[in-house]
Amino acid sequence: MAKAVSGISGALGLGGSSGTSTRYASDYLNYLNSYDTTNYDNTVNNMISQALGISQNLSNRPDYVYSVDGSDAARQRMENSVYNSAVDKMTPQFEQQRRDLETRLQNQGLAVGSEAYENAMNTLNASQNDALQQAAYQSIQQGQSAFSNSLNDQISAANFQNSARQLPINEIVNLLKYGHSGWDVAQAKYNVGMNKAQTENQNQQQLFNNWMDVGKLAANTYLGYKGLGK
Repeated sequence: MAKAVSGISGALGLGGSSGTSTRYASDYLNYLNSYDTTNYDNTVNNMISQALGISQNLSNRPDYVYSVDGSDAARQRMENSVYNSAVDKMTPQFEQQRRDLETRLQNQGLAVGSEAYENAMNTLNASQNDALQQAAYQSIQQGQSAFSNSLNDQISAANFQNSARQLPINEIVNLLKYGHSGWDVAQAKYNVGMNKAQTENQNQQQLFNNWMDVGKLAANTYLGYKGLGK
């Protein structure tokens, strides 16, 4: 009879394996409690301290740039420079052209103030005025290019400044992402403990149910033997 009950117990899983899950949980908790994280914790604490120091100086960041404009002064300087340079080159040429024309008209016997003389001089003046207007037009184009370049420079500077404002924030985030608060650690231990408790309760309930089944099976077996004895 004893051998029969022992065989039944083994079949129902009432041996030492019933505590395997809780033993794993206990081992894991012991591992968490005994694992030496001193160096890692010190490193994290240093990084968090660095993040704190950076955050305390966020007010020293450059202002955010919302809009920019090109330099009108740069445009004007370029226009003046291009136009004045052209005029400086053309003025001696214009004077030489006028002297050459006057000499040629005189050699042709045309008197100053005559219609032919005035027509020739007007044609020269018109040609020289066209050259001056072309120089003015080119100076305006160069001025617009200078304005566009200055605007692009301002945009680049603004983008750099706005990006620079974000750099300390990014550095803080990178420093903090390796840190775990005491609440995080406590929560991890709590979760392991809860899982362990639930597993133990389930094992106890299963053990109780198994013993109930053993009792019923043993009783039926006993009754069966008793009946055979008759």
